[in-house]
Amino acid sequence: MTRFSYRAYGKDGTETKGVIDAGNRLEAARLLSKSGRKLVDLREETASFGTLSGIWTQIAPRHSMNYHRLFSELAILLQAGFPIDAALKAIAASQKGKSGLAEIVEAIGSGSSFSEAVAKRSDADPAVTALVVSGEHSGRLDEVVLVLAAMFEEEKKRKADVLEALLYPAFLVLMMLFAVGIIMFALVPAIDPVFEGLADKRPVLISVLAAGRLFLLSYGWLIPIGALLAAAAIVYARRTAEGRDTLSLLWLKIPFLGRISGARGCARYLQVLGMLLANGVPMKKALELSARSCPVTAYQPGMTAIRSAVTAGMPFRQAARESNLFDSTSMSLIEIGDEANRLADALKRAAFLLETEASRDIRRVLTLLTPVITIVMGGAIGGIVVSVMDALLSINNLAVQ
Repeated sequence: MTRFSYRAYGKDGTETKGVIDAGNRLEAARLLSKSGRKLVDLREETASFGTLSGIWTQIAPRHSMNYHRLFSELAILLQAGFPIDAALKAIAASQKGKSGLAEIVEAIGSGSSFSEAVAKRSDADPAVTALVVSGEHSGRLDEVVLVLAAMFEEEKKRKADVLEALLYPAFLVLMMLFAVGIIMFALVPAIDPVFEGLADKRPVLISVLAAGRLFLLSYGWLIPIGALLAAAAIVYARRTAEGRDTLSLLWLKIPFLGRISGARGCARYLQVLGMLLANGVPMKKALELSARSCPVTAYQPGMTAIRSAVTAGMPFRQAARESNLFDSTSMSLIEIGDEANRLADALKRAAFLLETEASRDIRRVLTLLTPVITIVMGGAIGGIVVSVMDALLSINNLAVQ
């Protein structure tokens, strides 16, 4: 028998926690379902910190609102027939004031809709707000919340995968810096005095390392100050629309990474727009909400221009083409979908293809990162060793002379 820990809601909406022994996960879920409880979380009990992602889950800073947990639990309660206000109250009670959910419950109690209450939060994602609006408009809020829960789960898994893939390359970089530091501050000072007055015979790399050591000893304190000033400048720039646009444009110009960010930004826009249209939100309102949901702020003026053009009577496919934001595959799907009156489905398909391609590119980057860093590290350390050996041979030649 295996022991599983679980969280579930009873028929009265109260949360219960506990452990259950069963032969497997499916049997445990079946036993809990027979007892009349709505299962929220079920996991096999293991030792803490079992994986790198588990370590990150424990030490990562938490946001004021855990949207992943909120929409996962909310989807279960809504599908069980709970009204939105009762479901939110039950979740807020189970979290015992540890999140900002009480503010949303209070806003709904004051007459605001769920989407309006979410939008009032400073950490609200415009895409989340837009999709909740579509769910309220179509009367299918439970389905939209289920989609949001899946989106947050996928994003959480993606971040965990990227973090674990970056840990080993980061370790290699630290080891390379540590090795260079030992050579720079221990070996170079012992060799460099031999070449006093004979600068023309000193190896180039030894000269570079000696100059680097001198700079760090004299002006190394400027590095953390410069880093803090740069961070402060970025934070200040993000507070203004012009600053956010500038930072976004600079990021998009970074080779490869900029292309991935641009593709994911367009995918978010098309996905949200497709879901809004599928849920019956008017085109004008859908275009407005979708433009705000795009995480790439440099693209938002172009997406706002699409809305203005469509409002003025231009077909969406023409406005999208004139924006020059979407690749040829996406544009082909948009044109076919618009002509066939299946625009919502075409937008969702285009978003899926863009997101799939971006995820594939991310995997390629992470796959190549470790061997590239290993090669660079080997070349750097090998070059330093060769330079040191050259210096030692030069010392012998000087002694002979």
